Amino acid sequence: MERRGFTLMEIMVVMLIIAVLAAVAIPMYQDYTKKTKAAEAWEELSNIASLQEQIFTDLRQYDTDGSRLPAYGATFQGKYFSVEVNGTNVWTAAASVCFDGRKPCSLTDGYDYMFTIDRSGYKTTKPNGANVYPGWKL
Repeated sequence: MERRGFTLMEIMVVMLIIAVLAAVAIPMYQDYTKKTKAAEAWEELSNIASLQEQIFTDLRQYDTDGSRLPAYGATFQGKYFSVEVNGTNVWTAAASVCFDGRKPCSLTDGYDYMFTIDRSGYKTTKPNGANVYPGWKL
């Protein structure tokens, strides 16, 4: 009489292989989704920097409070980020990013990461509760 089926040992080996693959794949996927969400904020900050130069060309001054930028097509709110522009003679744009999409996501109400760019094109990253470092990266 021929028996069909899997032994307990074979099932356990397959479950172990699946667990190892999941342990590798899940963090990689989470990192990928964070980078995608941050890229939306990076894109908008780059757009704002370009628009600031357009405003300066048109008006001979930068938009230091963010009031003129919407007329030029700037977006201050996305699904995972919000942007604030401030400055006196020199502007700085800061995007606060919340990876879970919670609202409000802002510099005052909490964020996961804050990315900034200024008139000179200098970029910084500040994880919540950590030090600021140069460049935009996670």
